[in-house]
This record gives sequence, C-alpha cells and structure tokens, in this order.
Amino acid sequence: MRALIFALTFVVGAATSASADDLKDLVHRADYVSRGKTTAAVVHMDIHKSSYDRSYSIVYWDDASGHSDRVLVKILGPAQWRGQGTLKTDGKLTVYNPSSDRMTVLSGSMLGESWMGSHFTNDDLVKQTDMARDYTAKELKAWDGQTAAGAKARYHLIELTPAPRAPVVWPKLQLELYVEGDHVIPTKELYFFRAKDDKPVRTMTFSDVKSLGGRVVPATLTLTVASNPDEYTKLTYDTLKFDTAIPDNKFTEQALRQ
Repeated sequence: MRALIFALTFVVGAATSASADDLKDLVHRADYVSRGKTTAAVVHMDIHKSSYDRSYSIVYWDDASGHSDRVLVKILGPAQWRGQGTLKTDGKLTVYNPSSDRMTVLSGSMLGESWMGSHFTNDDLVKQTDMARDYTAKELKAWDGQTAAGAKARYHLIELTPAPRAPVVWPKLQLELYVEGDHVIPTKELYFFRAKDDKPVRTMTFSDVKSLGGRVVPATLTLTVASNPDEYTKLTYDTLKFDTAIPDNKFTEQALRQ
C-alpha cells in the first residue's frame, strides 16, 4: 500500500510539474516578450522618490542581431534633459551631456550608479541577460488563476540560479509568469542580493497587458526597492516595434550627440 501511494504521488507530481525543457521555454518566452532581434520603442518613465518626482520621454533602440548587443537610449523631454543619452557598443558604455557637449565612457565602478535619477542603474539600462541561457530554472509552484482581464491562466513561480560561469549580477532571481492560450506573460521578477536570502532587494512588476508591435505584452513595468518601499520607477511603452532594420549609424557617437 505504501509503495502504491508513493507511485501514485510520483505520477501525479510528474504530471503537474513542468519539465526542465518546458521551464526553459517558459522562461525564454517571458524574458523575450518585449524583446526582439531588434527593438525600437518610445517609453514614458515616471520616477517617484521621497525627495522628488520626475518624468521623462525616452526613445530606445536595441540591436541584438549581431555578435554583441548595441543599444542607444536618448531623452526626448522635458527640455531640461533633452538630448542626454547612453550608447552601448562593443561592451563599452558612453553617456552624453548636451549642456557641456561632453562624452564620458563609464568605468565598471559607475555601472551600478542610478540612471537619470531612477531606480534603474546604468547596467540595467543596457545589460541584456538571457535568463534561459544564463540561469538554471526550478519550479517552486504552479497554480490555476485568472488574468487581470478575467481570463483563465496557468501561473508558475520559477527560481533561477546562475549557470556556471554565466556573466550575471544577481545570484538568485524568482520569475512569476502565466500562460494564457498562446501567450506567456511575466507578472513579477524578484531580485535577491544573496542566494540564501528569503526576501528580495528589489521587485519588478508587469501590468497593463495589451497588443503592441504585433505582440501581446505588458505595457507597464514598475521597479521598487526594499530599502524604500514607497518609491518606484515606472516605465510605460507608448510605441514598440520588433525586428525592423536599424541602420548601423544609429549606434555611433555622432548619433548619440545629434
């Protein structure tokens, strides 16, 4: 009888738990839901801190079609910050300040500094970690639920630990996502300072799921940090395009200055 119960438990558990390949596919699809071989976007960023509130309109180009990612980010407004930008090419990060007409190549120690006063760092802005490639996935739990629109969905909470020699910053992540029909949508990313920690140091939530650029994507991303839980930085996509040709001259210091 004990053997029978064990066997039935094993079979039921195997049927309800995603396989390693299934988990990897879910992680990849959630990670790339708003990324393509090339990505172009206009984004609105709202920053709320105890000392100030600030908003920017941003244009963003990302070309991941080659051997290394190329990224250009520029501030469209307000006028006080218009023209400031960040360029990533060949692993080098360059920032431009139009008020001084000065280019600065950031050293490694500056990558962790805040970008434009937000809760995002310079490294966050341009680092393109591939979760399915750089992390090993383990399912913590799965359950049936509903989306914000009321549709039935299957939810998964997945823990990610770095693969050997993976070039990643975080020693542990947790990714919450749901599967609804053909769509895999992330709902939350939790970032842990140490692998043994139970509480994340920051949390990214995904909301406002809609059709943009021919895909169903979460249009709003909100980053909060545990040290200041009442603060946040919110990114909202205004426009989003995938897999369109971006000219090489877009990723130059001349384009950064223009």
